[in-house]
Amino acid sequence: MKKITLSLIVAVLSIGLSLPALALEKLDLATTYSGANIHAETCREFASRVEKATDGKLVVAVHEGGALGLKDEDHFTSITDGIVPMASVLMGAAIGTSPIYALSTSPFLVKDFKEAKLLHDIARPYYDKEAKKYNQLILYTAPWPPSSIHAKRPIKKYEDIQGLRIRTYDKNGTDVLKQAGANAVVMSWGDVYPALATGTIDSVLTSSTSAVAGKFWEVLTDTTRVNFAIPLNMININLDTFNGLPKEQQEKLLKIGKEMEERQWKLAEESMAAEEKILAENGMNIHREVSEELASKLRASGQDIIEDWLKKTGKDGKAILDEFEKKRSSL
Repeated sequence: MKKITLSLIVAVLSIGLSLPALALEKLDLATTYSGANIHAETCREFASRVEKATDGKLVVAVHEGGALGLKDEDHFTSITDGIVPMASVLMGAAIGTSPIYALSTSPFLVKDFKEAKLLHDIARPYYDKEAKKYNQLILYTAPWPPSSIHAKRPIKKYEDIQGLRIRTYDKNGTDVLKQAGANAVVMSWGDVYPALATGTIDSVLTSSTSAVAGKFWEVLTDTTRVNFAIPLNMININLDTFNGLPKEQQEKLLKIGKEMEERQWKLAEESMAAEEKILAENGMNIHREVSEELASKLRASGQDIIEDWLKKTGKDGKAILDEFEKKRSSL
């Protein structure tokens, strides 16, 4: 074997030092969702597209199922504080910090995805401004299918809500259901199934997506479409982290975010019927309509929530709703 001379080693090192560095940046992305849940899948798809677009130089590491020890209500402030560089933030879980984000879960404000998308497009500049205030950038939003009540009985009349020990995803849902006599409590997604299994709660306000992901048929019997709201998640990045990336990577993140937003709005609208079919095939009873008495009482409670939101958001909130009411009639 030939000896490797000192001069050869120096030459090899010199060549190596002269080559451009293949920088590898890794960004952790926290989510409480996992597996087949649409909001876990979107994080994985986003990460895959980022890695492909940057030739592996930027890697988004998705931590599913609350693996980083953060609950839904922690995500927004954790990005601000730099605890995580990225997270999937349930807007309703951020309202304790930023009331503007309660809009997407305002009860019975929108009746379908067209109205939800219109409301989102009108409100998006305000969402972006609020995110920047907390040193964040919204890369994209992703809607849920409409929220139903999943329980051990159908919800046919207003009195059927009374006494439910029900999990909600934010304060809006809690306030409306408490008015109806439920024992409602906000609970992070990762805690829901254990609470159902132990009898701590006996019902859940959530989408068909989460009902399937959580295999609710193992512990519940009925799904009632109350069409409470079409909530939003937002995939946010710490602004300092974003600004520290090369310009080319920033542009690719923004481009992929735009593509993902278009994709997720389409997927969410298509998913509800398929997911309710899965629930039914596994033995759950699906109730697709509610009585006008139940609907009207829930809408009345929802209006109280919207009025309270307007007090907290002032001229911004009024501007959003005024434009929404002006444009929704043309849909």
